[in-house]
Amino acid sequence: MKRILTIFLILWTSNLLAQEEAKDTSKVTLGAYADGYYSYYSNGNNSVVQQHDCIGAYHNNFGLNIGQVTAAYDSKKLRGVMTIHFGDIPQIAWGGQYRNLQEANAGVRLRERLWLDVGFFKTHVGTESFLPKDNLMSIITLGTFYGPFYQSGARLSYDTKNDWHFELHAINGYNRHVDDNQYKTFGLLMSKEFNDKFSMSYSNMMGQENVGLLNDGYLVYQNVYANIESKKLSIQIGLDVATAKQWKIGHNSGNWNSPLIAGLVTAKYKFNERWSLSGRGEVFIDDDGVNSTNLFPRMIDQYSQGVLVQTLPQNGRDHKTYGGLNIYGGTIGVEYKPTPNGFLRIETRVLHNTNAVVSSYPEGYKDSFTGMNPMLDTRVQALISAGFYFDKTFKFAK
Repeated sequence: MKRILTIFLILWTSNLLAQEEAKDTSKVTLGAYADGYYSYYSNGNNSVVQQHDCIGAYHNNFGLNIGQVTAAYDSKKLRGVMTIHFGDIPQIAWGGQYRNLQEANAGVRLRERLWLDVGFFKTHVGTESFLPKDNLMSIITLGTFYGPFYQSGARLSYDTKNDWHFELHAINGYNRHVDDNQYKTFGLLMSKEFNDKFSMSYSNMMGQENVGLLNDGYLVYQNVYANIESKKLSIQIGLDVATAKQWKIGHNSGNWNSPLIAGLVTAKYKFNERWSLSGRGEVFIDDDGVNSTNLFPRMIDQYSQGVLVQTLPQNGRDHKTYGGLNIYGGTIGVEYKPTPNGFLRIETRVLHNTNAVVSSYPEGYKDSFTGMNPMLDTRVQALISAGFYFDKTFKFAK
């Protein structure tokens, strides 16, 4: 009799627990993140943004990289997220009427592990995030800066039982909230966590775009990266390759341009839970201006204001005069984490453009006239940044 009662109690308790788990099918997560900085540039100007940067973008300045708040809802059949942000990153990298909206999308589950989401998204392409807290270092590479940050459209995602993740995207365009031509852009993401120490991802987007020197040119942008983790060491290796073809609407003519190539290798060594040391090498080659422009300062005459002049694609001519960006760089940094969700970082980056047209500013030139301080042949940046973030989840029973 005791044995029967024991079995009955076990089954009854298990049923109650199962019912409680079934009730907790929806949850709301609230989050916030703030990242402030002090930045110093060689040949910097206090009043204007520095070229090629949105992290610590102003010289000799205390500023806010980003401040954001997030609300997310998740249940068995519905989900959604919205993030509002402010600071240098959205001011420089976002455009138009939705500048302060980082993401806002809603999704419905079509079947188990298969979701359809529609709205505004953070980009699915790239090695690094534009958010310093999600990266090994705060300063982002040129490949990240000139890559896509955001997109609007629809996403179909699927997770397998063996840790593969797949996404298909149909979007308005490269860094576009509102489409600027009659064509859509399509993309793919595949990622795999092989174990807790190694993961890989491949992503792409393809469509007719108006970025860099493209005028409705066909752009194919691809990224692949790998993350290697151990108790003490984190390594990230990433590569972007973008090819483009200039052509007028309805006329598939013209040659494929020289590809954009952007790569990075980052290593972070953790001495303990609080202190770590990081180093990174990067390369950014875009001779034909696939999605970037090589600018240099010039005075029209001795009485006029300074202007920024854009170089043209090489087309067989001297790269020193007509080539696009060809930049190599290195970054070192130290991080202190007083808590798991906060950090203080000190970083220094050196960039060198082998295609720089000039190595000094012309006499009388003032970058306050142009609104941007252009990089010359070499630039050094020193950055001190501090960030804090949190997420709190609330569960609701139905």
